[in-house]
Amino acid sequence: MGVEINAERTVLIVNKVLGALEQQQGFFSEGVFRPEELFIELAKDYGRKTGKSEFAPNAVFLTTAFVFGDDTGKLFSRITDPNRLAEYSWIFNPSEALVWDDGKIMAGCASFFRPAGYNRRVVQEWSYNIRILGERYGSDIRNFLDELGGDAERVVQALTVRPRAKTEEKRKKGVFTRYGPKLSALVVQWMNQYGLYEFQGTNGGGLPVDFQVARVLVQTGGVTLKQPENVHQVTTAVNKVLGQVTYENGWDTRRVSEVLWNVGNQGCNKKRHNDCPLEQECDRLISRKSYDKDGKFDPKDTGRWE
Repeated sequence: MGVEINAERTVLIVNKVLGALEQQQGFFSEGVFRPEELFIELAKDYGRKTGKSEFAPNAVFLTTAFVFGDDTGKLFSRITDPNRLAEYSWIFNPSEALVWDDGKIMAGCASFFRPAGYNRRVVQEWSYNIRILGERYGSDIRNFLDELGGDAERVVQALTVRPRAKTEEKRKKGVFTRYGPKLSALVVQWMNQYGLYEFQGTNGGGLPVDFQVARVLVQTGGVTLKQPENVHQVTTAVNKVLGQVTYENGWDTRRVSEVLWNVGNQGCNKKRHNDCPLEQECDRLISRKSYDKDGKFDPKDTGRWE
């Protein structure tokens, strides 16, 4: 097998970063970086001011589709502006958006998010998703969540449909598109974390695993790759081992997800190796170039020891 997981090593790694957060060591002395926080609080505030309790849940749900193949910090810095949010609030509200044709809706979405590369595909699906939200769920994503009993695991399954399900397959089933295992789990995490919806059994939603989370385990020996491997194989393996050890150790899934993502984003991305709680456990720095270009994790060191 090309992807080997080491549960014992993963426990050591997660314990170290959780301990560093608790002790506020290294870059965790600055707290946990949550790039989405200001935008979500802005959306909640706008919903309160306009008397639309569904606005923030809708905005967070729809926006999460963009948290893929992009720099999350840059994404949220582009859209965290109260004036722009007020101007483009209609793209999150089906009753307002659906008076326009698909071209107008997608143009509004593109103008607000200003996406690049892969995420342009989200714009292409925006009018479809907003139509599903309006016509099937009364313009309120919470009705979709209620339909599934507020069960985190069922929500993730319903959004994912199946691993690597194609957009065409999801459209034929009449379900939301662009949400795979990572983004579905992230929807549950953020909705619950920011008080937008109270789920039943949030740990059942799993952990959102992206490049930043997976790279940490690859670079520290929790997951071993002997050659470049398909992204889906790697993230599936990482999700499996993290889910297993999180459950066995009684950890909070959100906390595990956040601290590992912070190591990748704030530590590896910025090469803050001396501030990293895993500095002694890490033996490389892997690049995301092959991840973005070829859909593969390449385990070779690209500059850890520069």
